[in-house]
Amino acid sequence: NTKLPTTGTNCLSVHNRSSLTPLPFDAYEIKGLLKEHAARIQKGDPTNPTSAILPVSSNHVSNRSIRPSTNVVLEMKNHGVSMIEQCLQTPAPATFTLQFEVSHTVPACNPTSIDGIKSLYTKKKDGTSSFRFALHIKDASSEVDVLCLGKVAEGLLGITTRDITSNNDESSEKCEGALETLREIMSPSTICEGKVRSILGKDGKLYFILKSMFCISAETV
Repeated sequence: NTKLPTTGTNCLSVHNRSSLTPLPFDAYEIKGLLKEHAARIQKGDPTNPTSAILPVSSNHVSNRSIRPSTNVVLEMKNHGVSMIEQCLQTPAPATFTLQFEVSHTVPACNPTSIDGIKSLYTKKKDGTSSFRFALHIKDASSEVDVLCLGKVAEGLLGITTRDITSNNDESSEKCEGALETLREIMSPSTICEGKVRSILGKDGKLYFILKSMFCISAETV
């Protein structure tokens, strides 16, 4: 970090051994800050000497593709992370590590009501029940439904189907925790990472099954 001798402007010095890491496609907060800063510059607001001083070109922003750059994709590959588009193009079976947002469940679930969780499990002919739903996930390359089944769903939500049907304080508390988990993972500010397995169904269609998942960033209150 140096200053130009003529203007005193703060600048980054890049040498032959310097390296830069591109922002990931999902760094929405940073991108938003840069756009807000550009708007202040264009309005003529006083500049912050400890911040960036150059406005972002509006034409560049509006015409920019939402797809991640080649550098970002390579950076993610180096860390073992794939894009959804790659999953859709890779023959099954295969296993991927993805970073994504969750927009909703299929079938839809109201994460503010315990009754909403009842839509996420099915009853079998023998009277038993198990979770069977999908998470609609998306990244900068594409979007897809990922099946969340049985024990994986129980581990994600922290409950069993028996907890949903039981009328006791402990089960009610677990269900409230499951609703909080759903609200967190479906929040627009939350980025999740998970392992997904692709399979070819008997109908010849490509399906994706969630193997594990956790939040790597979430809004803090």
